[in-house]
Amino acid sequence: MNIQRVEKIFRRLSGLSPEETIGLRFLCEAAVEYIDCRLSNKEDGAGGDRLEFAAAAFAYYRYVLWKLTDGEMNEIRVGEISSKRNSAAELEAAERLCREAFYDIRDLLEPEDFIFTSVG
Repeated sequence: MNIQRVEKIFRRLSGLSPEETIGLRFLCEAAVEYIDCRLSNKEDGAGGDRLEFAAAAFAYYRYVLWKLTDGEMNEIRVGEISSKRNSAAELEAAERLCREAFYDIRDLLEPEDFIFTSVG
């Protein structure tokens, strides 16, 4: 996967500038690593665009979670006018995007299911 393309997609999803995302590169790197670890055929190279989008969507979902837990103010008030960010809707949209992106690459990933059996 091309990390620069993942970062570019992440910027578009988040609406952040390149300067604002410098400190967030770790989110994209972690998402790429997670998907790379789950690939069923690591040498195939198939699904490049789909994989990069899924990595960016996963990084964006984690960014939204991080942003909601970092103590950032959710409401702005100026006199009689106030504006409140709908955190639940933002998180729900990011989660849905991530879920759909992973659904699109399901044919490329190993399942995450574990089967426990006893040895007797």
